Amino acid sequence: MNAITYQITEKDVEQYAVISGDSNPIHLDKEAAKQQGFMNKIAHGMLTVARVLSVLSNEILTPQEFLSQYEFTFIAPVYVGDLVTLTIKRAGHNIRVVGKCREKIVVKGCLIVDRGNLR
Repeated sequence: MNAITYQITEKDVEQYAVISGDSNPIHLDKEAAKQQGFMNKIAHGMLTVARVLSVLSNEILTPQEFLSQYEFTFIAPVYVGDLVTLTIKRAGHNIRVVGKCREKIVVKGCLIVDRGNLR
């Protein structure tokens, strides 16, 4: 089991908005987020997934391995400035990921790892 912590920064969210084209104000404007019932600007759900995949690619998988399937469930918002701790459990070809911040589960994921060359 691995545990990795990272922070979601304002710059992360702003850059993800540009690259994804998702400029929903709940991600970029604190007052707009508050009007929708959030405490602060929230990170894009897929930004959280991108960070999970980055950690797996750089810390867990070997160069011969790739993710053939994955599924994530978003449970609670991740706010700008949050520290997210990922708990990663691997059993053979299966990886389970749980992301927590503010003592709450915010994301869960199941992934399948394969080996070999893609053609």
